[in-house]
Amino acid sequence: MGGARSRGVRTVAGVMLAGLLAAACADGDVRPQAAATGTPPRTGELTWGTCPEPSEAEAQVWGAAEHRPAYARHAARLRCGTLTVPADWTAPQGRRLELAVAILPSTGDGPAEPLALNPGGPGVSGRLMPIGIASGGARALLDRYDLVGLDVRGTGRSGPATCPAAESLDAGPQPAAPTHRTARAYWNRLARAHTTCAEADPAQLASLTTTNAAHDLDALRRALRAPRLHYYGVSWGTSLGATYRTLFPTHSGRTLLESVVSPDPDLRGLLDGVTRAREQRFEHFTAWLAARSDRYDLGTTADEVRTRLLALRERLTTRPLRTSDGTYGRVETDQYLDAEPADRAVAGAALSALARGRAPAGDGDGKPRAAAPPLVAPFAGTALLCSQVTHAASFAEQWSAYGERRTAYPVLGATRPMFPGSGEVPGTSTCAGLPAPERPPVEPGRADGPLLLVAHRDEVITPLPWARAMRARTGGSLLVVGDGEHGGMAGGGCAGRIVEFFAGAEGAAAEGGVCEP
Repeated sequence: MGGARSRGVRTVAGVMLAGLLAAACADGDVRPQAAATGTPPRTGELTWGTCPEPSEAEAQVWGAAEHRPAYARHAARLRCGTLTVPADWTAPQGRRLELAVAILPSTGDGPAEPLALNPGGPGVSGRLMPIGIASGGARALLDRYDLVGLDVRGTGRSGPATCPAAESLDAGPQPAAPTHRTARAYWNRLARAHTTCAEADPAQLASLTTTNAAHDLDALRRALRAPRLHYYGVSWGTSLGATYRTLFPTHSGRTLLESVVSPDPDLRGLLDGVTRAREQRFEHFTAWLAARSDRYDLGTTADEVRTRLLALRERLTTRPLRTSDGTYGRVETDQYLDAEPADRAVAGAALSALARGRAPAGDGDGKPRAAAPPLVAPFAGTALLCSQVTHAASFAEQWSAYGERRTAYPVLGATRPMFPGSGEVPGTSTCAGLPAPERPPVEPGRADGPLLLVAHRDEVITPLPWARAMRARTGGSLLVVGDGEHGGMAGGGCAGRIVEFFAGAEGAAAEGGVCEP
């Protein structure tokens, strides 16, 4: 989801990532007609335009660097336009928005149907996601689908919502654990910034909901004259997809939701779930290190490794290791303890060096690495998320929940949960100062089209239990990918399962399926 993007999220972006195709559907030519010159577009109308030149961030994130020839080939075929929608779907005659749309036409010989894509965030620009998908392992989707990219309202080129006061807010250097005073001070500053922005345009803020975004999807389906809309969403995009299926069950086609967000909207429960998953991942890491004691010399049993690593962290908290390469204290140690499965060898080597009083070699310095430029609209993403969660507005509740997590999860409970609802300072929330949504989020339900939920076995941003909980509400099948990525299926060895599912192959939707990439 939003915030700091994991290596897995960047993997998805590298193979996934300015309208539209004339495709023959059941009721004829679905190409929208351009509005007459000088005539304002009507609500629900899709108007063609010139594809804008992609920004540097768009080109990097959606695959120009990794797949330059394929990227250029697909970009030349892209069709771009704007879809006019109401700002508030309960008042369709009021203020209107223009949403940026891009479609990559199918290369198949037969009739094509639209497959809408969303990369999550919330707030990530998804307009160029069709090029990323077509440049990677799931490129065969183009044989039968028009790949549809959309900048969700408030993001990308769809009237981006900004809040400079909040987006420029600097939490400052973080101690090992914040105090009540420092957390409350950050909460108050963020709340003031959000309140200022909310008061500047309350109607815009109120319009940034997942429910409205789902109505936008169905307006796009109608503009395409498609009887149903197929959908592939990742991370927060799973909330959008589940909401769309629930609101428009008879118009939902084949739906794949990967790295599934919990159907339970309680923010406290969401942050607890993420922290629990990270704690479990650490326990798996200690067993992994113990099995390689001859290499890392941190213990021969998981319990021995755990004891030694926590003692090491305590020592570096009180007496950081200062070297010419940098300082290694509590923050750096926690980063190693929280290693993803794919990074265990690097983290193990770094912890082994620190245990001997030495600085980690090479890249193992515990510092964040430069990532591709983000495509996230932070304020829009915050608003979209906070329209979906409850128990987010009270500092007292967030701080109390943080204290309970520190007790329940002694290894990583004091660190910031890897979920966008968590504030930059642990014990706070990105929803500080935002008004409660006018209407509750949509409870996920069942729909007509086939549904495949995909979870990554060891990931922690959207843990596997969340996919199981969603399945209990929505039905469908569950596919577990045997890695720790967040939304990395289209860029790994299981990409073919995406193609199989949308082709209608029974094996991809098998009950309790597993794919080892």
